Amino acid sequence: MTFFRRLRLAELIELCRSMRFALESGLMLRDVMDLLSSRNTRRVRLLASEISKEIKSGWSLQDALVKQGRVLPPLFISLVTVGEESGNLPEVLGELEKYYILQQKLRREFREQIAWPVIQFAAAVLVVTLLIYILGILPQAASGREAKALDPLGLGLVGERGALIFFSSVCGSVAGLVVLYYLFSRLLRRRAVIERLLLLIPGIGPCLRALALARFCIAARLMLETSLSVLKTLRLAFQATDNAAFAAVVPVVETSLRQGNSITASFSKGRIFPTNFLSAVGVAEESGRLPEIFRHQGEEYDDEARRRLNWLTRLSSGLVWLGVAAVIITCILNIFMNVYLGNLEKVLK
Repeated sequence: MTFFRRLRLAELIELCRSMRFALESGLMLRDVMDLLSSRNTRRVRLLASEISKEIKSGWSLQDALVKQGRVLPPLFISLVTVGEESGNLPEVLGELEKYYILQQKLRREFREQIAWPVIQFAAAVLVVTLLIYILGILPQAASGREAKALDPLGLGLVGERGALIFFSSVCGSVAGLVVLYYLFSRLLRRRAVIERLLLLIPGIGPCLRALALARFCIAARLMLETSLSVLKTLRLAFQATDNAAFAAVVPVVETSLRQGNSITASFSKGRIFPTNFLSAVGVAEESGRLPEIFRHQGEEYDDEARRRLNWLTRLSSGLVWLGVAAVIITCILNIFMNVYLGNLEKVLK
């Protein structure tokens, strides 16, 4: 399985749903994986088969999932580990299913919103390419002799060669931007410094923080309802955020807890939690109701994350549309200036 690419959102949703239904019906984890390895999509069947082999060999579910790290996203592995440790795996799978369904919905909406601007951009590129080619050969064809070709963009691109250069440059630029985005998303992801800087960016930062805190609260609540130690509980909760900036403060928080400080004071030393969150945790810690406050805070941050993700989706699609509109308007203005006004000046002279 290590040579397969990561599971798609639809496959992750199906995996979470199938595992949750099977576990809620009373099946053992090993039997669940055997069932999924025979009844599901091909890639999910192969994954379940590999996990089943690892479990039968005596490995825990967490160890089996870590070995499939190239196929499964870190968030899935982290939260399923929390579910296994807390004995609430079906509930965790339900939360993951809802999260991946939201991601799928937002991606679909984003694609639908940028589809028309992308079509407009492609049509504009083709029109300008044809215009460069036609205006380049038109004077010669009309006069029957060598004549100065019209330059619609004022960039020295005329005729067949100019059309090829323009088309290749646009396609190359788009491909270059896609490659750069891919490289940066892979190289900079899960770097604590980078993700901490992202938390400071207006619009993006609050969304990432809300997502991380929602995951943290879900994991912490589930773990606090078990007999696990506070240190292990919080370590797994930080891991479940799937955010390197939060994970980086684990040593500071653990050191503070070992020194006898309260959970709230230890969280404060990490300098990653917002003030209102720390206040709520402080009150809950004093009253002995931490699981309840984590449930409440988790629901609030989940709602906030959904709102902010929807806003970011609309903003991103709007920026794409504005970028396409800017390119189209620039081309139209250049053509107007160089073809229409240029010829009008010649006539007036």
